[in-house]
Amino acid sequence: MNPWSSLQARFCIDSDARIVRERAAKLTARLAQPRDKARRIFEYVRDEISYNFAPDVQQRRDFRASRVLELGNGFCMQKAATFAALCRASGIPARIGFQDIADYKIVGRFFEMMGGNELDFHGMNAVYLDGRWLKVDCTLDRNLCERKNYRLVEFDARHDALLPATDRADKPHFTIKKQHRFYNDTPLFAIHSMLQWTRRVPYDVWKNLVHRKHGSM
Repeated sequence: MNPWSSLQARFCIDSDARIVRERAAKLTARLAQPRDKARRIFEYVRDEISYNFAPDVQQRRDFRASRVLELGNGFCMQKAATFAALCRASGIPARIGFQDIADYKIVGRFFEMMGGNELDFHGMNAVYLDGRWLKVDCTLDRNLCERKNYRLVEFDARHDALLPATDRADKPHFTIKKQHRFYNDTPLFAIHSMLQWTRRVPYDVWKNLVHRKHGSM
C-alpha cells in the first residue's frame, strides 16, 4: 500500500473538513512525533467517540468523519473513518480496513436478531508509522470496557492493536476470522451492507435493545 496515497481527503474520510482539521490540531498541538500524534488520536477516537452498536445511519453522509465528530458517537465503520481522517489531517497516512469477526459476547436477543455472533466487514484501520503499516482497532471505548469487563485495546504506536481474544476474566471474546483489504475511503459496498441490514431487521427494536441499560455490546 502506497502510504502517500493515503493522505488525501475523501468523501467519508473527510480530513479537509473544518471540524476534523481543528480537532486534529487541538489533539496534537504539543506533539512533534507522528508516533505520539497517532497514539493520541487513537485514544481520543477510542474513548471520546462512544461506541454505538445501533447508529442512526440512513445515507452515505452519515458515515463521514466530520459527522461522527459532531455526534460524538459511532459504530466501528464510523470510528475507523474518523481515526483515518484525524490522522490524515495530522500528516499521517491512514486507511480503513475490514475484518470478519466472531464476537462471543453477542448472546440472547442480540444473537437471535443477528442470526448468530459473526460480524462481516467490521471496520478498523491501518496507519503508517516509521516506515511500516500497523493494524489498529479503536472501536470499543474505555467506559464500555470497564462496564462490561472487556479488555481495552491499547496502542503503543509500535505494534498492531486489535480486538482481544478474551475479556478480563479470560473468557472468549473475539476471533478474527478474516482480514479483508484496506481502502483510501469507506467503500460503497460496506456502506450499502450496513444500510441494507438496518432495513432488513426491525431496527427500532434493535436500537431499543442496544440502548437500554447494559444493553450495548
